[in-house]
Amino acid sequence: MVIGIDLGTTNSLVSVFRNEKVELIPNEFGEYLTPSVISFYRERVIVGKAAKERLITNPETTVAEFKRQMGRDFKYELGKDNFLTPVQLSSIVIKKLVEDAEKYLGEKVDSAVISVPAYFDDHQREATRLAGIGAGIKVTQLVNEPSAAALSHHYDHIEQDEKFIVFDFGGGTLDVTVVDAFANMVEIADISGDNCLGGKDFNEAIAMDMCRKFELDWKSLSAKEKAILIKNGEGIKISLSEADRVYTRVNLSGKEYEYCITQQELIDISSPIFRKLTIILKKLMNDAMLTPDEIDSLIMVGGSSKMPIVRAYLESLFPGKIKVDVDGDTAICKGTGVATGIALRMDKVKDIIMTDICPFSLGVDVVGDKMSVIIPKNQTLPVSMQRRYYTAHPMQDKLEINVYQGEKLKASSNLMLETIMFDIPAKPQGEVYADVRFSYDLNGIFDIDVYCPANDKEVHRKRGAADGSDEDSLKELRLRMDELKQDPREIPEIQFLLQKAERMYEEGNVNQRRFLEEEITAFNAYLDRASVIDCKRAGVVFAMKLDQIEKNMFSFKTETSNLWKEYLEDTDE
Repeated sequence: MVIGIDLGTTNSLVSVFRNEKVELIPNEFGEYLTPSVISFYRERVIVGKAAKERLITNPETTVAEFKRQMGRDFKYELGKDNFLTPVQLSSIVIKKLVEDAEKYLGEKVDSAVISVPAYFDDHQREATRLAGIGAGIKVTQLVNEPSAAALSHHYDHIEQDEKFIVFDFGGGTLDVTVVDAFANMVEIADISGDNCLGGKDFNEAIAMDMCRKFELDWKSLSAKEKAILIKNGEGIKISLSEADRVYTRVNLSGKEYEYCITQQELIDISSPIFRKLTIILKKLMNDAMLTPDEIDSLIMVGGSSKMPIVRAYLESLFPGKIKVDVDGDTAICKGTGVATGIALRMDKVKDIIMTDICPFSLGVDVVGDKMSVIIPKNQTLPVSMQRRYYTAHPMQDKLEINVYQGEKLKASSNLMLETIMFDIPAKPQGEVYADVRFSYDLNGIFDIDVYCPANDKEVHRKRGAADGSDEDSLKELRLRMDELKQDPREIPEIQFLLQKAERMYEEGNVNQRRFLEEEITAFNAYLDRASVIDCKRAGVVFAMKLDQIEKNMFSFKTETSNLWKEYLEDTDE
């Protein structure tokens, strides 16, 4: 069985194409979105909703947003002597999604199509493939996230001839893509984006604003205090999606602070974010050689696209063309599901053709540290191109080829991917040459071929974790994955409620803590003696009590005005 996976920075989802349609697969809570959060608890690992509750109570053993570090030499310390890489953490999330899929489908899952940000470089794509292999599955295809969203959109509008932009603004990444769709063809024309820009940045902007207003030094705050501010920032951001002004109280280390922010203030403190958005969109339109008038629509997907200030900003650039996908949170995952159907030649989608493009240029360095491009960016995949390079010095007996990925004129300013060196015959300058061929596959990962006729020497490098070239790393990763056991409780819903109650206790005031302590003690005592069925029933009652307490703790007093209308009028001008 092949599944589609949206491995997100904030949330991850899984889908399948069967019975001639895409189905989203729920987790144990009956929800499609599984938070990409991992927490270690009593030598075991928790994934998803319950782990998210521990971001505040146990930040030293809980981690989120590790997707931003994919492909980098980075390790997270989660408790004493417990270090994990972003690849290992992503493997844990993928394994959880696979388990959910197998439980839902009733059969073994052995392969997956996984979405990645369009602007993921070669290292990051390799890391994603490695994460899938570490979780015990074969990664049959990596599909760019906006490409998946475009596929999902056109799948529902198959008869339309349209040129549109997919604005995929998630929790941690932004991808913007120009799509040309006609009948059964979906062609990706241009890509731009930022792997470190998303809704998280708004949360942090609000958290920093709270620090300024509370006269606190962010750097001197503990990890737990920072987590509380960022969590409140997320709640305020969501509330501002429906109101022009938000009031709240923040409990920080026993001290209560009052905080108020308006839509206009959020716009002001988020100006660096909008400056980045402007640069990305201008670059996209310039590369595509298009004007806003030549775009039929701009499709907004991703959780951060729900923000009114983001929609208003885009409306000022593309007036009358903004469309918010009502299923924006699931659009990418649905697209990966369609991609699995295409790969399996399912009747309803087998004739759909999607062409993707390479997001970065590939080249080698030449004399003067100049980037000599072999495959320019935005070439339709798959693609294979070759260039010939001659010796630069007399009697040169070695050939060194440094492979780079990027758009900088200076080669060393780009991302180095590989160095290939071999012996060549020592002859006068320019008499010996080598043909260098790069071949991009559909996953955006490429092969390197170098051939020197002077000594008939040939070198082939196949980049990509799936080729098994790093068996030691794969073996170590699989062993680590086997050691990690899922959920410490047989009932995930109960685990979630206990973590939620602990988090609420730490955030509550004196009276709320007293009440919560009594409820938590009574619930734990019941769990020690009750049957599984009775525990689930008790959990429903406990959940209702927690919801009522949380409603009182985190209520936001809102105030509606015509400020937003005035802002829209200002941007129109």
